[in-house]
Amino acid sequence: MADAIVSALASTIMGNLSSPILQELGLAGGLKTELENLKRTFRTIQAVLQDAEVKQWKEEAIKVWLSDLKDAAYVVDDVLDEFAIEAQKHRLQRDPTNGLRSFFSLGHNPLVFRLKMARKLKNVREKLDAIANEKNKFNLTPSVGDIAADTYDGRLTSSLVNESEIHGRGKEKEELVNILLTKADDLSIYAICGMGGLGKTTLAQLVYNEEKVKQQFDLRIWVCVSTDFDIRRLTRAIIESIDGASCEIQELDTLQQRLQEKLVGKKFLLVLDDLWEDYTDRWSKLKEVLRCGAKGSVVIVVRPVIYGKNSTTKSAATAQIPQDST
Repeated sequence: MADAIVSALASTIMGNLSSPILQELGLAGGLKTELENLKRTFRTIQAVLQDAEVKQWKEEAIKVWLSDLKDAAYVVDDVLDEFAIEAQKHRLQRDPTNGLRSFFSLGHNPLVFRLKMARKLKNVREKLDAIANEKNKFNLTPSVGDIAADTYDGRLTSSLVNESEIHGRGKEKEELVNILLTKADDLSIYAICGMGGLGKTTLAQLVYNEEKVKQQFDLRIWVCVSTDFDIRRLTRAIIESIDGASCEIQELDTLQQRLQEKLVGKKFLLVLDDLWEDYTDRWSKLKEVLRCGAKGSVVIVVRPVIYGKNSTTKSAATAQIPQDST
């Protein structure tokens, strides 16, 4: 359904707007106002999505409005991806002793970049505002509660996706599915990164729900990492995804032992959605726990930018799936 996709996109975009790299880049480039305006627009959209989801079945105009919102949100997602990828490229090229701000002072025209991104952000935000303002004619009731407080929970993306709403990703999905079905002796780790169009999470959802993939793995686990790669929280979230119930364990060592008990001898597929930074030390600790699974176990990391040369993750989606296919 368009409403489910809009909800997932809005939550993901809200989180991305608060990510460290965009916040630093926005401040350095004088783009903070446009980023904040986008946040404000998405908050107003999120507030009425729940009511729109219910009413769309009785009012065709609301269903069309949700579809228009979905298309506009994809455009915003693409622009933010471009923003983040451009920043990451220059971060990798900069002097290690300099901060991100060096991007705006060395080997790059800061004025041109600021004008370009400010113009793009303003254009997509104005188009989104125009669509969002149409909500007033539908008499939609805002959800009760603080939308900002719910932003993180909203970003815990669902693995569910309605394929009737998906167009143009069949080839990419099949290529990634074939990669996952290839026999491997060790734990394989792949990344979906820097992709536009439908977005990285949507592609991961399609692969995760593919029938051939379901049959291949004993366990399928979906967890949203977000901008906070906290090893304790992430380990607990993986356990909760497996059990379908809350886990109250607080000690990291106990959590890791419990996770190993659940994974040992099992062939699993783990999707870590929305991973923004390459936390090498924490990532290494998690990988050691995951290696107890059966041969052929796979981790898919969904991330908006390409990490540095020392990353140990195979960038399958970037290397073998076109980044700008539509």
